[in-house]
Amino acid sequence: MKKFCVAIVILLASMSIFAPVSKAHVVGRVGSEATGYLITGTHLAKRISDWTTYSLAIPSAYVAITNEGAKRWRSTGIYQISNKVAKSANTINTNSDPLSSAYAVTTSYYYQNNYRIIRWHIKYNMYRMMKLTNAQKQAVATHEIGHTLGLKDLYNKSNNTNIMYGYGGSALKASNPSAKDKKGAAIAVR
Repeated sequence: MKKFCVAIVILLASMSIFAPVSKAHVVGRVGSEATGYLITGTHLAKRISDWTTYSLAIPSAYVAITNEGAKRWRSTGIYQISNKVAKSANTINTNSDPLSSAYAVTTSYYYQNNYRIIRWHIKYNMYRMMKLTNAQKQAVATHEIGHTLGLKDLYNKSNNTNIMYGYGGSALKASNPSAKDKKGAAIAVR
């Protein structure tokens, strides 16, 4: 029995010495206004995502701009996102709220133990969006999809050429994810 116990202790010790090393995803604040990307807490659970419309009543123009935003993120090679005809946990929707200054809002749902985003919802404010050009609407959609990765808004004017610039609309000078947006996205999906 004594030899058996010694063998178990040696086995357990060798398992801890030769155990595979895993690197946990960084949770907390990553990046800053100076780096041109910001992730605080939540981040995407996987590099592949899909979405569907919340209801059939959503104007087709909002499906089209979301498809364009998804295309822009797919072209980075970092995030593969597409419209799924069948039901998806991730949805887009619209409302018309003259009291809100937001063009759109993204809500993310995540695991509390590791803050990985498992589901998201984008809601476009048609009242604000109708004042934008089609190119600006597509940029807003691309920006909102950046939030589904875990990227946060940037407010320093020096970041207005990054898709994650938070003032949106005509203040946003980017139409595609910039090099800094891509760098932040790559960290978010590690």
